[in-house]
Amino acid sequence: MLIASLKPRTMGGTTNTGLLTYALARAGHAVTCYDADESLQLLAWSREAGDFPCEVHEADTPAFADAIYPEMDHDRINVVDAGHAENHPDIVDSVLEVADLVILTLSPTNPDYDRLTKPERGTALAKVIKRSAALRESGQPPTTYVLLNRCQAGAASPKKYADLLRNGGEDGTLPKWEVLSTQIPRREGIASAVGFPCDKRERRAPYDALVTELTQRGHLPTVR
Repeated sequence: MLIASLKPRTMGGTTNTGLLTYALARAGHAVTCYDADESLQLLAWSREAGDFPCEVHEADTPAFADAIYPEMDHDRINVVDAGHAENHPDIVDSVLEVADLVILTLSPTNPDYDRLTKPERGTALAKVIKRSAALRESGQPPTTYVLLNRCQAGAASPKKYADLLRNGGEDGTLPKWEVLSTQIPRREGIASAVGFPCDKRERRAPYDALVTELTQRGHLPTVR
Protein backbone atom coordinates (compact mmCIF):
# COMPACT_ATOMS: atom_id res chain seq x y z
CA MET A 1 0.00 0.00 0.00
CA LEU A 2 0.99 3.65 -0.36
CA ILE A 3 0.52 6.29 2.34
CA ALA A 4 0.95 9.87 1.13
CA SER A 5 2.03 12.48 3.68
CA LEU A 6 0.78 15.84 2.40
CA LYS A 7 0.76 19.37 3.74
CA PRO A 8 -0.16 22.89 2.79
CA ARG A 9 2.57 25.45 3.51
CA THR A 10 3.01 24.42 7.15
CA MET A 11 5.68 23.11 9.50
CA GLY A 12 6.26 19.55 10.63
CA GLY A 13 5.14 17.51 7.64
CA THR A 14 8.46 15.77 7.01
CA THR A 15 8.93 15.29 10.75
CA ASN A 16 5.61 13.47 10.89
CA THR A 17 6.51 11.36 7.86
CA GLY A 18 9.79 10.25 9.40
CA LEU A 19 8.49 9.56 12.89
CA LEU A 20 5.48 7.69 11.48
CA THR A 21 7.95 5.55 9.55
CA TYR A 22 9.81 4.71 12.75
CA ALA A 23 6.50 3.80 14.41
CA LEU A 24 5.41 1.57 11.53
CA ALA A 25 8.71 -0.30 11.76
CA ARG A 26 8.38 -0.64 15.55
CA ALA A 27 4.94 -2.16 15.00
CA GLY A 28 6.50 -4.83 12.79
CA HIS A 29 5.60 -3.49 9.35
CA ALA A 30 8.01 -3.70 6.43
CA VAL A 31 8.37 -0.07 5.32
CA THR A 32 9.93 1.79 2.41
CA CYS A 33 9.99 5.59 2.02
CA TYR A 34 9.93 7.88 -0.99
CA ASP A 35 10.95 11.53 -0.85
CA ALA A 36 8.84 13.53 -3.31
CA ASP A 37 9.75 16.90 -1.78
CA GLU A 38 12.37 18.83 -3.74
CA SER A 39 14.15 19.70 -0.47
CA LEU A 40 14.91 15.95 -0.06
CA GLN A 41 14.93 16.45 3.70
CA LEU A 42 13.63 12.96 4.44
CA LEU A 43 16.37 11.44 2.29
CA ALA A 44 19.01 13.45 4.16
CA TRP A 45 17.49 12.37 7.51
CA SER A 46 17.83 8.72 6.55
CA ARG A 47 21.53 9.25 5.85
CA GLU A 48 22.26 11.29 8.97
CA ALA A 49 20.37 9.27 11.59
CA GLY A 50 22.07 5.99 12.35
CA ASP A 51 18.81 4.25 13.23
CA PHE A 52 16.49 5.27 10.37
CA PRO A 53 14.39 2.13 9.86
CA CYS A 54 14.26 1.84 6.07
CA GLU A 55 15.58 2.93 2.72
CA VAL A 56 14.43 6.29 1.33
CA HIS A 57 14.21 6.69 -2.45
CA GLU A 58 14.45 10.01 -4.27
CA ALA A 59 11.07 10.55 -5.94
CA ASP A 60 10.49 14.27 -6.53
CA THR A 61 9.07 13.92 -10.03
CA PRO A 62 5.75 14.73 -11.71
CA ALA A 63 6.04 11.24 -13.21
CA PHE A 64 5.64 9.65 -9.76
CA ALA A 65 2.57 7.61 -10.76
CA ASP A 66 4.14 6.33 -13.96
CA ALA A 67 7.82 5.96 -13.04
CA ILE A 68 8.03 5.42 -9.26
CA TYR A 69 4.82 3.69 -8.22
CA PRO A 70 5.07 0.65 -10.56
CA GLU A 71 8.50 -0.21 -9.14
CA MET A 72 7.31 -0.35 -5.52
CA ASP A 73 6.96 -3.56 -3.52
CA HIS A 74 3.24 -3.34 -2.83
CA ASP A 75 3.40 -5.97 -0.10
CA ARG A 76 5.21 -3.36 2.02
CA ILE A 77 3.92 -0.16 3.62
CA ASN A 78 5.24 2.51 1.27
CA VAL A 79 5.28 6.07 2.61
CA VAL A 80 5.80 9.12 0.39
CA ASP A 81 6.65 12.56 1.73
CA ALA A 82 5.36 15.26 -0.62
CA GLY A 83 6.30 18.93 -0.58
CA HIS A 84 4.00 21.88 0.02
CA ALA A 85 1.04 21.32 -2.26
CA GLU A 86 0.95 24.97 -3.38
CA ASN A 87 4.56 24.78 -4.55
CA HIS A 88 4.54 21.33 -6.16
CA PRO A 89 1.03 20.75 -7.61
CA ASP A 90 2.29 18.57 -10.45
CA ILE A 91 4.05 16.17 -8.08
CA VAL A 92 1.13 16.15 -5.63
CA ASP A 93 -1.33 15.39 -8.46
CA SER A 94 0.80 12.42 -9.51
CA VAL A 95 1.08 11.12 -5.93
CA LEU A 96 -2.69 11.40 -5.42
CA GLU A 97 -3.28 9.39 -8.57
CA VAL A 98 -1.98 6.25 -6.82
CA ALA A 99 -2.10 6.84 -3.03
CA ASP A 100 -4.21 4.47 -0.94
CA LEU A 101 -4.31 6.75 2.08
CA VAL A 102 -3.53 10.45 2.59
CA ILE A 103 -2.44 11.95 5.91
CA LEU A 104 -2.57 15.73 5.82
CA THR A 105 -0.48 17.56 8.43
CA LEU A 106 -2.04 20.77 9.76
CA SER A 107 -1.31 22.96 12.78
CA PRO A 108 -4.41 24.24 14.64
CA THR A 109 -3.84 27.89 13.77
CA ASN A 110 -5.76 30.38 11.67
CA PRO A 111 -2.97 30.81 9.06
CA ASP A 112 -2.70 27.04 8.50
CA TYR A 113 -6.49 26.66 8.37
CA ASP A 114 -6.71 29.44 5.78
CA ARG A 115 -3.92 27.89 3.69
CA LEU A 116 -5.89 24.65 3.63
CA THR A 117 -9.37 26.03 3.02
CA LYS A 118 -8.89 29.30 1.11
CA PRO A 119 -5.28 29.84 0.05
CA GLU A 120 -4.32 33.23 -1.34
CA ARG A 121 -2.63 31.49 -4.25
CA GLY A 122 -2.98 28.04 -5.69
CA THR A 123 -5.81 25.54 -5.46
CA ALA A 124 -7.37 24.52 -2.15
CA LEU A 125 -6.19 21.03 -1.18
CA ALA A 126 -9.73 19.70 -0.89
CA LYS A 127 -10.23 20.49 -4.58
CA VAL A 128 -6.84 18.99 -5.49
CA ILE A 129 -7.74 15.75 -3.72
CA LYS A 130 -11.27 15.66 -5.15
CA ARG A 131 -10.12 16.15 -8.74
CA SER A 132 -7.64 13.27 -8.40
CA ALA A 133 -10.63 10.92 -8.68
CA ALA A 134 -10.64 11.42 -12.44
CA LEU A 135 -7.14 9.93 -12.65
CA ARG A 136 -7.69 6.97 -10.34
CA GLU A 137 -8.77 3.45 -11.28
CA SER A 138 -11.48 3.51 -8.59
CA GLY A 139 -12.93 6.79 -9.81
CA GLN A 140 -12.87 7.97 -6.17
CA PRO A 141 -10.39 10.21 -4.36
CA PRO A 142 -8.13 8.53 -1.79
CA THR A 143 -9.23 8.24 1.81
CA THR A 144 -7.86 11.33 3.55
CA TYR A 145 -7.38 12.29 7.20
CA VAL A 146 -6.15 15.49 8.79
CA LEU A 147 -3.48 15.01 11.46
CA LEU A 148 -3.37 17.96 13.85
CA ASN A 149 0.22 18.88 14.59
CA ARG A 150 2.09 21.02 17.14
CA CYS A 151 -0.87 20.91 19.53
CA GLN A 152 -0.36 22.76 22.81
CA ALA A 153 -1.41 20.77 25.88
CA GLY A 154 -4.57 22.19 27.43
CA ALA A 155 -5.19 24.66 24.61
CA ALA A 156 -8.62 25.10 23.06
CA SER A 157 -7.30 25.42 19.51
CA PRO A 158 -7.04 21.70 18.60
CA LYS A 159 -10.73 21.09 19.31
CA LYS A 160 -11.73 24.39 17.69
CA TYR A 161 -10.02 23.57 14.41
CA ALA A 162 -10.99 19.89 14.49
CA ASP A 163 -14.63 21.00 14.74
CA LEU A 164 -14.23 23.54 11.94
CA LEU A 165 -12.67 20.90 9.70
CA ARG A 166 -15.29 18.25 10.45
CA ASN A 167 -18.22 20.66 10.09
CA GLY A 168 -17.15 22.44 6.92
CA GLY A 169 -16.26 25.72 8.57
CA GLU A 170 -18.42 27.98 10.70
CA ASP A 171 -21.34 27.96 8.25
CA GLY A 172 -20.92 24.45 6.83
CA THR A 173 -20.18 25.63 3.28
CA LEU A 174 -16.55 24.47 3.10
CA PRO A 175 -15.44 20.89 2.40
CA LYS A 176 -15.68 18.58 5.42
CA TRP A 177 -12.62 16.66 6.55
CA GLU A 178 -12.06 13.50 8.57
CA VAL A 179 -9.81 14.40 11.51
CA LEU A 180 -7.75 11.80 13.35
CA SER A 181 -8.24 11.60 17.10
CA THR A 182 -4.48 11.24 17.52
CA GLN A 183 -2.81 14.64 17.85
CA ILE A 184 0.89 15.42 17.66
CA PRO A 185 1.90 17.59 20.63
CA ARG A 186 4.13 20.63 20.57
CA ARG A 187 7.39 19.23 21.95
CA GLU A 188 10.98 20.30 21.40
CA GLY A 189 12.03 16.68 21.01
CA ILE A 190 9.63 16.30 18.09
CA ALA A 191 10.36 19.69 16.51
CA SER A 192 14.09 18.91 16.50
CA ALA A 193 13.79 15.30 15.32
CA VAL A 194 14.76 15.68 11.65
CA GLY A 195 18.26 14.36 11.07
CA PHE A 196 18.54 12.68 14.46
CA PRO A 197 17.79 9.22 15.91
CA CYS A 198 14.38 8.38 17.30
CA ASP A 199 15.85 8.05 20.79
CA LYS A 200 13.38 10.07 22.87
CA ARG A 201 10.07 8.80 24.22
CA GLU A 202 8.27 11.94 23.04
CA ARG A 203 9.34 11.07 19.48
CA ARG A 204 7.70 7.68 19.82
CA ALA A 205 4.47 7.73 21.85
CA PRO A 206 2.28 9.97 19.61
CA TYR A 207 3.28 8.08 16.49
CA ASP A 208 2.72 4.68 18.08
CA ALA A 209 -0.77 5.97 18.90
CA LEU A 210 -1.18 7.06 15.28
CA VAL A 211 -0.27 3.60 13.99
CA THR A 212 -2.74 2.07 16.47
CA GLU A 213 -5.52 4.38 15.28
CA LEU A 214 -4.85 3.70 11.60
CA THR A 215 -4.88 -0.03 12.34
CA GLN A 216 -8.15 0.21 14.25
CA ARG A 217 -9.69 2.18 11.39
CA GLY A 218 -8.77 -0.66 9.03
CA HIS A 219 -6.08 1.08 7.02
CA LEU A 220 -3.12 -0.97 8.24
CA PRO A 221 -2.91 -4.74 8.50
CA THR A 222 -2.54 -6.32 11.91
CA VAL A 223 0.97 -7.68 12.36
CA ARG A 224 1.06 -11.16 13.86
